Amino acid sequence: MGFNSKLEFYKKRQFSDKLNATFSFLRENAGPYLKAQLLIAGPVLILVSILMNEVSGGLIALAMDPESISANDIIDMLGAYGLSIISILVTLALIPAVTYGYMIQYQTHEPKDISMSGIMKGFSSRFFNFLGYNILYFLAITFISFIVGFIFSLIAVAAGALSLLFGFIAMVGVLIFMVVLFLGTPIIAFEKSNPIDAFGRVFTLAKGKWMSTFGLVVVVGLVGYIINFVFALPRGIVTGFEAFTMIQEEGDIQGLNDLITNDPLSILFSVFESFGTIMLYTLVYIALAFQFFNLVERRESRGLMTKIEGMDTEGEEASDEDY
Repeated sequence: MGFNSKLEFYKKRQFSDKLNATFSFLRENAGPYLKAQLLIAGPVLILVSILMNEVSGGLIALAMDPESISANDIIDMLGAYGLSIISILVTLALIPAVTYGYMIQYQTHEPKDISMSGIMKGFSSRFFNFLGYNILYFLAITFISFIVGFIFSLIAVAAGALSLLFGFIAMVGVLIFMVVLFLGTPIIAFEKSNPIDAFGRVFTLAKGKWMSTFGLVVVVGLVGYIINFVFALPRGIVTGFEAFTMIQEEGDIQGLNDLITNDPLSILFSVFESFGTIMLYTLVYIALAFQFFNLVERRESRGLMTKIEGMDTEGEEASDEDY
């Protein structure tokens, strides 16, 4: 008989209940779950951090002394930028793949019995579906942003003051749209859907629940951001102190590029910062999962039907008993 999870997945939950479920799940499974994330997604996040440092250093060097930048420097910086974008897309596929792989195992296993092999079961299909969905997501956001920008420019020409109001409303609308679309990730994981079907399924499930989804992600995102900030703070302090010392001693900031990209201490703290990044994304994706379970239960009563089927099965087994 399978393990009855402490947290029921397919269940109607109010806003506060979804928050409690998110933090309860993470608290109950912190050890094995974070170990899996660090082993699988950790190395990629470190690579992303190094690449982003490279891009940041190049931008600082360009801003400080644009005439000294050669064509090769620009090509190298663009290459690092391109790799960082690819790495981010991979990261946004890796972290939910591990998160939902763990949650799938959690339904039938005790946390102490969840193994890396169990989490990796079906990992490749989830990962590539998430990656495909991320690409589709960014294309959709780019298209929507282009349309909004085009309309904004037309309104700005016709009525300048009105364009500010439209711009604010449009910005909020695009932001809500961006957040709600992330529901596609738990859809892919728990319904074994492909990226295109998941994209359409989002609108079916989220109908009438856009604001609750957006609010949930914003709240857990803020908590995750604070945690991420705490882990990023040591690197910021060390880099800021060394930059201040450099300016005081040398009178310029030409060496900031090397400080950001090559300083061993900065790189070490980048590794530490990666743990905060995992926590940020973890909270968001777990919260999205419980919102998905909530929406499915409200529209399809999947959890209730499973319980009824279980009761029918137990009744049939009892009636077949021999005397």
